[in-house]
Order: sequence, then C-alpha cells, then structure tokens
Amino acid sequence: MTGHLAVPRSEARGPLHMAAADLWNNPWLLLTLSASFWASNFVLGRALPTSLTPVSLSFWRWVLALPLALPFAAPYLARDWPAIRRSWPILLLLAGLGLAGSNSIAYLALRQTSATSALLVQSAMPITILGCGVLLFGDRAGLRQGVAMGFAMAGVLCVVLAKPGATGGFNAGTLLAGLAMLCQSLYATLLRWAPRLHPASFLSLTFFGAALLMVPFQLHSGVPLPLHDRAGMTALAYLAVGPSVLAFFLFNRGVALVGSSRAGLFFYLMPVFGTIFAFLFLGERIGLVELGGFLLVGVGFALSHRR
Repeated sequence: MTGHLAVPRSEARGPLHMAAADLWNNPWLLLTLSASFWASNFVLGRALPTSLTPVSLSFWRWVLALPLALPFAAPYLARDWPAIRRSWPILLLLAGLGLAGSNSIAYLALRQTSATSALLVQSAMPITILGCGVLLFGDRAGLRQGVAMGFAMAGVLCVVLAKPGATGGFNAGTLLAGLAMLCQSLYATLLRWAPRLHPASFLSLTFFGAALLMVPFQLHSGVPLPLHDRAGMTALAYLAVGPSVLAFFLFNRGVALVGSSRAGLFFYLMPVFGTIFAFLFLGERIGLVELGGFLLVGVGFALSHRR
C-alpha cells in the first residue's frame, strides 16, 4: 500500500503544520480533491486541439510531471531502493494501468464522445473496483456501502439519460471510456500490492514508468512538445500539476487510509464536478434531470461518508 506517511501531531508546529496534518489524515477531503482534479482532466482533454494527439498528450503529461515529483522523492529513493528493486514489475504494471494506459485511452475516447459522457462512464468505477476486489482478493461489501452505491448509480443513470453521447447513444468513444475506467479500477484495486514506499518515491516511479511505457507510441506519433503554443503549454502544465502530481498523491493517500473499495465511492463525484466544469468552460447545459441525478449522487456520497 502506498501513501503511509502521516504527519504526527506531536511534530506539528504552528497552524500551517496542524492544517497540513489534518489534511493529510482526512481521507474524505483528499479523495474529493482528487476526484475534482481528475474531472478537470476529462474536460480539458475534450477542449484541447487535435494537434496534440492522445498519445502525445499522455506522454508529455508524465514527462512534465516527473521533474515536479522528483525533488520530493530524491531524499527517499535511496532508502526505498531495496523495495523498488524487488517490486519493479508491480510498479510498472500500476504505471501502465493507472497512468499510461487509462489516460491515453481516455484522451482517445474524448475525441469521439463528450467529456460529460466519458465522466459518466467513469462513475461505474466504484462498482468495478468492488468487483475487482471480490474477484482478486475476496472482499465483501457491507449493506451501507451497497445502499450508497445504489443511490449513486441511480443518480448516474439520471445524468446519462439527460446527457447522451455525442452521437446520441453508445459509440466507440463510450466503449473506449469504459476500457479506460477498467484500467483505472484495476489500478485502484492493485494498489494494495504496491511496496511500502514513501509516497513521493511511489509517485515519481509511476510517472517514470508511465513515460517509459509511452516512449514507443510517442516515437510513432512524433508530436513534439508545443513550446510555441501558449494555450497548449498551459494546459500541459496544469495536467502535470493538478490531475497528475496532486491528484495521484491525494488519491493514493486516501486509499491507504480507507481502502480501495471505500475510496472508489468518491469517483461518483467526478460527473458532478465534470458537468459543472463542462458548463463553465465548454458551454454544456445542466438541466433539472441532471440536478436530480446530482442530488442522488450526493445522498450516496453522504451515506458512504458516515462512519
């Protein structure tokens, strides 16, 4: 499991240290923030011009995110090296599933369907994570968790009916979004196999693994870094910081605190954040049916939040 570093309250000095400690040990806030960052990733992926191919967008995202994470990881990589050397296959698998694979497929899906539709498919992730946990690890779902999922899925169905795909129904983009969701679900479930590394070490290694796995595809794509495109570089910089460094850091810590099944419930917030972002930045409308769906998602989230 990753993200095991907690800030001891005895070492917290001053209000800023106490606030950081409270944030680092509050899984609900950590997971909510990660869901909002990942929702913005879908909206931005839909808005970016086609000159940045899905492969190049994914490749440059991880290449730019790596140097941002390395300064935090550098003091711990030597200490973690024995575990890294033993566990490099699972680290590469996690990088391929949760970073390189899922995001490249999602960006490809966004070329063929709307951002909201792709996000709604992502809302099935909690059930998929639960199913992966049952199949791979023999997990069990409690009654409250099942009821929370039922409310949230009812809300997702409301939004699906109000926001069909770009072609009026299921299409290739929707199916690709489902494949991206499956990759991300496997990543969340298999995090329990990850070695006990410092969170910064784990993050930088998965970024490196994702960039490495994308090299052959990037060489085939041949799209360079858009240095002379201010909008493109700004978008890539945000993707490297928000949906990459911050979102994965926060999500991995949240999984360490509450487990993958409970953390997966927060993916129900992605269509809520995503539709709001799509309304603000892409001009998509929010109707009464969608608002009703969001209310049901909120009830499911509240049930999952209760201790």
